[in-house]
Amino acid sequence: MSEKIEVILVDLGSTVIKSAEAIDGEIQNRKTWDTIDSLKKHYSGLPVIISSVRKNLSELEDLFPEKESIVLSHKTSLPIKLDYKTPETLGPDRIALSVGAHHIFPEENNLIIDLGTCATLDLVDRNGTFRGGIISPGLKMRMKAMAQFTKSLPDISEEWESIKKVDYGTTTKESLLCGSFHAMIHEIQSTIQTLNKDFASINIILTGGDAKFFESRIKAHIFAGSKIVEIGLYRIWKYQ
Repeated sequence: MSEKIEVILVDLGSTVIKSAEAIDGEIQNRKTWDTIDSLKKHYSGLPVIISSVRKNLSELEDLFPEKESIVLSHKTSLPIKLDYKTPETLGPDRIALSVGAHHIFPEENNLIIDLGTCATLDLVDRNGTFRGGIISPGLKMRMKAMAQFTKSLPDISEEWESIKKVDYGTTTKESLLCGSFHAMIHEIQSTIQTLNKDFASINIILTGGDAKFFESRIKAHIFAGSKIVEIGLYRIWKYQ
């Protein structure tokens, strides 16, 4: 099986290390890892392309010195154009998501909504140009922030799924849940409405660990793409 592996696709997120294998053009065998060292040991000698939002890129390059391995950055050759004033600050995850979206929907203006530790909304147009986006706190971050920056509000970030879902709160915990959850929904809908003024049509792609909580609440065409990052990484690797 290892002889058929083209490249290992690694998504080093804020809280989770994920990998997948590209085998004959197909993305297979998705895994999670406790440490980057355990992943490297398992796939020793194989080419890797890695997107990281939390490790120094030079450290990763030292960890993966194989000739064909790539640590993704704005300097990597890409099948899309970055129209961004500070490309050196652009997260590799946002780059990979944009490449993946444009590969799947090449004729569309794509808005990729990634709901994880942070919420990112990024636009790549039908010409394959990354136009920019929005970064804001994710669901749990909002909950934690309200507890951290006040003396009386509880932290519901680890129990919110068990709290009754209501339109407005009749308890403090319900109120915190409503404030966090509905603020994100309105933020996303407002961004879509704003972009619709400038673009005739926008394809909405929803992904990320918290996407499942919002899929039924966002009034737009949704492609819940669980492999968008991996697809983007594979297309970038093939582009080299």
